[in-house]
Amino acid sequence: MRRRRSSVRGAFAAACGAALGATLVLGTSATPALAQGGLYTEGLLVVLVPVGARTVGVGQTMVTAESGSESLWGNPAGVARQSRREAALHYSKSFVADGTVLGVVYPAGRAGVLGFGAQLYDYGTQELTDNVGNPVGQLLTREVVALFTYAATVGPRMRAGVTYKLMQRRNDCTGPCITTINYAVTTSGLDAGFQWQSARADSLTLGFAIRQMGLKLQVNDEAQSDPLPTRLHLGIGGRVPRVTKALPGAELRWAAELVNRSSLDQPAVRLGGEMGLQKQLYLRAGYASGIGDATGPAIGFGFVRGALTIDFARVFGGFSSDAGQPPTFLTLRLTW
Repeated sequence: MRRRRSSVRGAFAAACGAALGATLVLGTSATPALAQGGLYTEGLLVVLVPVGARTVGVGQTMVTAESGSESLWGNPAGVARQSRREAALHYSKSFVADGTVLGVVYPAGRAGVLGFGAQLYDYGTQELTDNVGNPVGQLLTREVVALFTYAATVGPRMRAGVTYKLMQRRNDCTGPCITTINYAVTTSGLDAGFQWQSARADSLTLGFAIRQMGLKLQVNDEAQSDPLPTRLHLGIGGRVPRVTKALPGAELRWAAELVNRSSLDQPAVRLGGEMGLQKQLYLRAGYASGIGDATGPAIGFGFVRGALTIDFARVFGGFSSDAGQPPTFLTLRLTW
């Protein structure tokens, strides 16, 4: 993100506007309204930013997916059947922010599956100047999320999971900072979800998740605290057996998902598909409706070589695309 000049007196308003505005742009199904600084009704919209190139490539249809560490940030039930350990790095870049996410999945046998994750979104730096324009320091605006997931199977067809998230918005500065500029505020929340898979040849799967249930984010006082962006996800997915019969070694999977706020006043639709060839090459396409920088059509591909998986995806919609820098997502994954 390009550096922008500002006075110390105006830096707090500029930083809040940059962080909240950029997060709104990145998040999906977010609505602008009044809040902490008179801008938005929800806080920490960064948790709505999709994580993982595979998820983005299939239009963010994550509620029925079993996509390893990416499921930690979508539907935690998606890791319940994972039998191999995984460590993954997910990176995203757009016009407004760079995102880095680390994810680890650890199968614990009959005890279930554990997951750990850390997420950092960096909105760049702002140059602080004095009244005559001389540089006096820098302001760094970032949002950080850490999570812990537990998931397990419930009978032969059901999978369930829950995730605890610790979320923080922070401004850090160098030079002669004032307290209203330099701050860190923290809150916590829960995700919960389940998946049910039929015994049919098409592996039809139903999924449900509720994300970001938790305490409000308070920067100034209780009266001005922001609720977390709670979202409900309901989806269906499966595979097309005829493709495998016609083309041995190939597999075509599809998914459809409905996403809404807890008030049920702003539904968004997601559609996606993935074609796998010999479990080594994957081609993906999807579409996500709603407001946000990761909405619109998306494409992606994946390549598996032994324990290493590389996934890439790009979105062709939203503010960043209009600015000439479509959001790009890259995932590096190791399993053993």
